[in-house]
Amino acid sequence: MLTANGLVTQVEIDYARQKQAIEGQKLGRTLVDLGFISAKDLARQLAIQRGIEFHEISHVDPEVAFAFNRNLCLTHNFLPVGLEGEKIRILLGDAEPDAVAALVQRRMGQEAVFWQGDFFAVVDAIHQHYYFQDNPVDKLIEVEIRRLSDDRDHAFSPERLMELILHTAVRERATDIHIAPTARSRTVLMRVDGVLRPMFAMPPSLDRLSAFIKLTAEMDASEQRLPQDGSFAIKLMDATYTVRVSTMISEFGERLALRLLAERSDLDRLQDLGFLQEDVESMEDAFSRPHGLVLITGPTGSGKSTTLHAALRVQPLVERNVLTVEDPVEYRVPAACQTQVNRRSGYDFASAMRHFLRHDPDIILVGEVRDAETARAALDAASTGHLVLSTLHVGGIFGVIPRLRLLGIDAETVAENLIAVINQRLVRRICPHCKTEHHATPIEQKWLGEQVKTLSHGVGCKHCRGSGFRGRLPVYEILTVTRQLADAIVADAPRATIREYAVEGGLKPMIGLAKHRVLQGETTMEEIRRAIGLDES
Repeated sequence: MLTANGLVTQVEIDYARQKQAIEGQKLGRTLVDLGFISAKDLARQLAIQRGIEFHEISHVDPEVAFAFNRNLCLTHNFLPVGLEGEKIRILLGDAEPDAVAALVQRRMGQEAVFWQGDFFAVVDAIHQHYYFQDNPVDKLIEVEIRRLSDDRDHAFSPERLMELILHTAVRERATDIHIAPTARSRTVLMRVDGVLRPMFAMPPSLDRLSAFIKLTAEMDASEQRLPQDGSFAIKLMDATYTVRVSTMISEFGERLALRLLAERSDLDRLQDLGFLQEDVESMEDAFSRPHGLVLITGPTGSGKSTTLHAALRVQPLVERNVLTVEDPVEYRVPAACQTQVNRRSGYDFASAMRHFLRHDPDIILVGEVRDAETARAALDAASTGHLVLSTLHVGGIFGVIPRLRLLGIDAETVAENLIAVINQRLVRRICPHCKTEHHATPIEQKWLGEQVKTLSHGVGCKHCRGSGFRGRLPVYEILTVTRQLADAIVADAPRATIREYAVEGGLKPMIGLAKHRVLQGETTMEEIRRAIGLDES
């Protein structure tokens, strides 16, 4: 089924069988671990094979789940999510339906009906549901703050409080945690779906939490006059996270920013990330070229790295030598050789590129082109028969060529080697649990340019913590470098001419997709204004 649907090749199957013979895992799990197929795709095929529906995890009935426990669910890879009449609805992970049905019958005396879920998502959901059921973190944080505030002799470590904060961040799907000092308190904020949310406040006496975090991240806890950077690894609910810590000196003390990076090996496909099918085809064409440079642009936190790694899913990883240099390694690609920047020892993007060429690579992934040396190394690799994938910080899609020129790359080299540029932003998706319709306002109708009567928005519920949004999806534009556009670049044509050739080559402005997202009920005009603005120029 997997090969017939074009999800894996026979070469990948044969390679996975060699690994399976040594490691003893199921073939499907081996394929996922090797990055040849996503757990979601494998689960979809299993659902078809078993004649059951594939479902994403949305809600777990605590009363039904209470009849089971975490160890039992993890051992058998299933999660009870609710009742359907007299039957128990079960979400399966990497599990055998007959064995789970028999277990449920013995334990509850009821029949089971099944949905198939994503293997990794089911395991994460089991850990999260039972951990937070047994550990009400909000109340535990209050208790811990009181305990540490009363601890005048510093007899207790702030470690427990730090772990509770990190667990809360995982529950909230936060990407960043901020500890911000004010005159009389310390506020903990978390960035969820790109927006900061205040979570709770602490007294100034808990500044030793910041000192403990700095020590854990191997920073100088006594230094409070200069900004510092550090990191540490931690296991939260059986998943490993890298926490990058940065400090900044403010009027009222040190401000800390903690970025959570989950070590993932299951790479999403471009379709799963929210790219439209017609655009996926043009992106896959760019990512499948034998040589050249593909750049992904956008501000910090716009999903560039995720898209970059999804591009590797397009590649026949067994047949290609893939080398990456990242800061840090966020996604594990088992079939690739991944390296991490270490500036203290002089190993940066540019030096990595110089060494890579001695290892006969087919594909090189560079985390970011940030200086002239890296830009020259990337273009040198692209011009000598390698496919180079990277990111670039620029304001807009037409700022890429001037930016590369500013980094010392001549126009002819850019035109000869640049394949495509993907400029993207992330907007919040309307929460499916509280999604409702409202009458379109005159402002919305004017912006959309058509007489639409109703649009969607989220009213707020427990699933989205009252925000009306849950999850994010990309709004983007794709610039493909055609022959005409390449000639215009070499001729140093005006920006208007470059834009004209880009549109002729298939460029659809980002604002057009933004309007499409709103009309489809995926996001709102206010969210578009927040993330990318409404300027159509």
